[in-house]
Amino acid sequence: MTNKRLLAKLGLIVTTAIWGSTFLLVQESLDGGTTPFTFIFFRFLIAAIIIIPFLSLYSNNPQKIDSSLNAFNRNEIIFGFLCGFLLYAGYVFQTYGLIFTLETKSAFITGTSVLIVPIIVFIYKRQKISYKLIISILVVLLGLYLFQEPGKVTSTNINNFAQKSVPNIGDLLTFGCAIFFAMHIVAQSDAVQNKINLMRFLIIQFLTVSVLSGTSTLFTDGFIANYDSQLLISLIINGIFASTIAIFIMVWAQKILSASETAIIFSLEPIFALIFSIIIHGIRGFESYVGILQWGGGILIVAAVIFYSIETEK
Repeated sequence: MTNKRLLAKLGLIVTTAIWGSTFLLVQESLDGGTTPFTFIFFRFLIAAIIIIPFLSLYSNNPQKIDSSLNAFNRNEIIFGFLCGFLLYAGYVFQTYGLIFTLETKSAFITGTSVLIVPIIVFIYKRQKISYKLIISILVVLLGLYLFQEPGKVTSTNINNFAQKSVPNIGDLLTFGCAIFFAMHIVAQSDAVQNKINLMRFLIIQFLTVSVLSGTSTLFTDGFIANYDSQLLISLIINGIFASTIAIFIMVWAQKILSASETAIIFSLEPIFALIFSIIIHGIRGFESYVGILQWGGGILIVAAVIFYSIETEK
């Protein structure tokens, strides 16, 4: 394994850990009265604003950011809008799903995109699916299945825990999210193989998500939110770390790794979601534990990621 490929894979693991750590924050913001479209609007607006100062790093004239802003090419605009739309759709389905389901279940269902990505690649590019990829996917899916029972949290303060634990509409919405996220991985993998400036590409993508979300509020409940410190902290963490930093690392890594490799690594997300959920609940004084099936599921997922990573290096 080359150093560049190893670094790309480690970068995706960091991205996955960041995303896994934010499920509970997003859910609590929604439970606190913030509407999904409002949350997504502010999250990606913050992400886009954070990128602007860094445009000078990719400008022909480092002293002038606008020299980079005026240099958008066709690929950056088309792929930026397409990936932005797919990301918007994915987060809308995921965020609405979190209203009805638990954060650990959401992470599990989102993880099924590991199966959807190679199917899309096969249909779109007629790219054959290797036997070892099939084995890795099956092991991941088995691990995800064992992992679907969420870590039990004992607290009267966990909103609608019993209702969210059983199969519900939130699970179906989150599966829709998995489909859109899988399409986003494939589209973004195509985008980075073209001549694009990563920062300009990301700005268009983030602004597309923010504008679509802001427009959607006009047809729903408007910008409704519980504007308190908890929401502010959640938006800052999700906007800067889970959006700007995590997606930048993802885009950079996809220049090196395939869409299927990316999806396999992202299957680690429910593990990180459960770990951070237990840590946060523990800090707050709630009792949590992981069952033996979840341990087994987690081990299978990690084993599949390692197995496929070794297999892809020739």
